[in-house]
Amino acid sequence: MTRLVRIGQTVMASLAVLVALAVPARAGSLAWLDEVIQRVIREGELGSRAVVRAEGRGVRSSARVFVSEAEESLESLTRRSDAIARWARPVDESADAALSLRFQRLVQPDAAWTRTFQQLAPAEKRLVVELGEAARSLARRYPGQAETIVRRLGVEGLAAVRAYGDDVAEVIVREGPETVNVLRRTGRGGWAFFNEHVLPHKGKLVAAGVFAAFLANPERFVDTAGRATQFAVEQFGKAGLQLAGAVSGGAARGLERAVGSALESVGLNHPLLRGLLTGVVALIAVIALLVLLGLPARTILRPITGPLRWMIRLRA
Repeated sequence: MTRLVRIGQTVMASLAVLVALAVPARAGSLAWLDEVIQRVIREGELGSRAVVRAEGRGVRSSARVFVSEAEESLESLTRRSDAIARWARPVDESADAALSLRFQRLVQPDAAWTRTFQQLAPAEKRLVVELGEAARSLARRYPGQAETIVRRLGVEGLAAVRAYGDDVAEVIVREGPETVNVLRRTGRGGWAFFNEHVLPHKGKLVAAGVFAAFLANPERFVDTAGRATQFAVEQFGKAGLQLAGAVSGGAARGLERAVGSALESVGLNHPLLRGLLTGVVALIAVIALLVLLGLPARTILRPITGPLRWMIRLRA
């Protein structure tokens, strides 16, 4: 009798597994989105929907691609995705029919999946379609590696790829998902600054504690146009690095620091002397700029020669 009970339990468990594989996950759940992304990746890598269907419709991978967001809803993920894309482009307000068509191009033909998709809210439909299209692009560009890449990107990283292009994927995967914060808060300008000024000096910035501070609050270091702030100049200076093209105020501090370093090397780093030499160097830089602009030397030097002539006349 005990043996019969065990056999019955085994049969029931097997039937439950078969039912679970045959029916898509609940609409609006991250698990269902996960299945969509995995299927899109397989189709994109194999290049043939017929091959994927031959493997078995709706066959799921044993491992999910979205792990860290497992407890979140599509609604909250949609809001986060829109926050990342706000600097890149306006929110896509495609009509419901257009979204449905794009979804069918991703996973067609599958009536059950289409019915599940239709149960989503408009913003959630847009999220599913955009993440699916981003995953398909990665599958075609990195065949055999796309699922691993998407797993490391997470939902926000994949949303960033959709908004800013495939190129950001390599940096996010290599440096970690927290780098998405740079795109979320500063857009393309901040991302360019991150790649051109932060990553090349990562070792020094990490040692000085500046790298983590940048990832946490990139908007304090760079504006959306990609220009360094005065705060960035000061923080990079702690790591022994100089920044060019900083927002007004930062360049002056950088010049004073450079003059101070030069005086200190010869043992003459006195505040008064440092300030005097900084002023002289700044004046020379301004005069050189005016010469490049084509102004006559007499006009440029008039603020200096005028008072000197007046003093000579008084003494005469």
